Amino acid sequence: MAGCRYCCIPHRYVVVLLCFLGMLITVGFRESFAVVVTHISSNTTSDEESIFKNCTGKDLHVDWSGSTSQLMHTAFFVGQLVTSIPSGALTATFSPKRMMGITLLITSVLFLLISESREAGIWLIFVIRTIQGIVEGMAVPSMNAIISKWARKDERSRLINIAYGGVYLSPAVASFCSAATICYISWDSIMYITGSLGVAWAFVWFLVVYPSPDQAFIGENEQRVLREQLEAARKNAGQSQSIFELPWRKFFTSLPVLAVWVGSFCRNFIFAMLISEVPQYFKDSYGLPTATIGVLSAAPHVCMVVFMSFGSVCFDKLIQKRLLSVTKTRKLAQFIGYGIQGGCTFAIAFIDDYVQAFILLCVGAAFSAFAISGFQTNPLDLAPQYAGPLTGIVRTGMLGAVVSTALASQLPGRSRSLESWQKMFLIGGVLHLGGVIFYLIFASGERQPWAESATEFQAVEPGSGSEEVYDDHFAEESWRSETEPMLYPTQRGASNGSPRGTGHGNGDVLYGSLNACGDSRSVY
Repeated sequence: MAGCRYCCIPHRYVVVLLCFLGMLITVGFRESFAVVVTHISSNTTSDEESIFKNCTGKDLHVDWSGSTSQLMHTAFFVGQLVTSIPSGALTATFSPKRMMGITLLITSVLFLLISESREAGIWLIFVIRTIQGIVEGMAVPSMNAIISKWARKDERSRLINIAYGGVYLSPAVASFCSAATICYISWDSIMYITGSLGVAWAFVWFLVVYPSPDQAFIGENEQRVLREQLEAARKNAGQSQSIFELPWRKFFTSLPVLAVWVGSFCRNFIFAMLISEVPQYFKDSYGLPTATIGVLSAAPHVCMVVFMSFGSVCFDKLIQKRLLSVTKTRKLAQFIGYGIQGGCTFAIAFIDDYVQAFILLCVGAAFSAFAISGFQTNPLDLAPQYAGPLTGIVRTGMLGAVVSTALASQLPGRSRSLESWQKMFLIGGVLHLGGVIFYLIFASGERQPWAESATEFQAVEPGSGSEEVYDDHFAEESWRSETEPMLYPTQRGASNGSPRGTGHGNGDVLYGSLNACGDSRSVY
């Protein structure tokens, strides 16, 4: 670890990278569980049509109905729904860094216990999945809150997209790895592998990440780039708000916030289908083997990640070059992303060929990545200082996933027929398109009047001097390609007066050392 103190990596990129890996692991739990449940609750044992041949892994088959399998996913999403608002509010009072680390540590340990809990009874699996949902409900609000402390306004879409890339890449990685390990190791091996990775991630997170720029070893260049955040942190020192002092009425009566919530509800409905229901759809409707289902379920998420990288750059450029306002950019991203995915989901309702359904799933998932620059970045636009509480409120859109999996347990869960699954896709497509229309009418990308408190994170006002942070930065980096990392070296080492964080007690070698650099030369 000590050798890393000379790495020229801005700490905000270290934070975002670890957020990406954390989401990669924790969302992977859901997809892995879905693939495992689909496999062990099926009577299909032949691998003649499977992508993976000559499977030798320890197998298991249980007599679980389709309704039971889907209700296990419902239990998880109900748990997430329970903690959505409280977890968002807690990020305004407690350290989002600690909340995120504890969240992933607990859910990883629980995932390690699922395999053994099966012998105690199916009720215990329901309990564990519900607790996992309750705990994981704190992950995304915590992540948004800590990124809001580190990300400049002009790069929020980019950094949020990188972090959320873990969410969308995770099902692809988890689907493929689950199918492979079920075939060649054992039906439950993926739980032990990913659970162990989650525990390891939590320890790295606690050792490396700083809570905010004013508590970190960061170089002078990064201090200049993050000047607005540093000034806000100094003004707010010792002024953390109680949960009861937050403007809750403003949160719940704001139409732009409601528009983001509607986008979240519709997205969670579809995302639950992609993660939890699509594997069962391919199994029930077309009788495909688990390995093939794993690969087919993974591909749409790969397409999503590829388009997400392209979309975030394009939409950030629209804002940076002032071609569109933040509001119009968010709406455009939402319209393209979820409009196309809604249309593809609607079309699957009239298809009876799994190849055609697979293609539409890939196209819809790919374009849906654009919407991450829409509603998912929106809370940071509306009120950066309330990013945690707002994200918690928006996360109650998890109700969409609860409705989706509960509906799947009743429609296709009982009959396991193609016709019943087509009804599910029809409902999902109509819902998604309706959500797009609502967002286009009521969404906003501007800081809301109730977020302009003098004691909170300050808006950039014309003539205040704060806006030059962005303008000067663009002037310096105008030649740099979008794919090239922005590197800011530290000009002062820990031994000669660099700012020391107050949030850690074990020294600079263990904490935040990834962003120190012995070379004082500017990269530019």
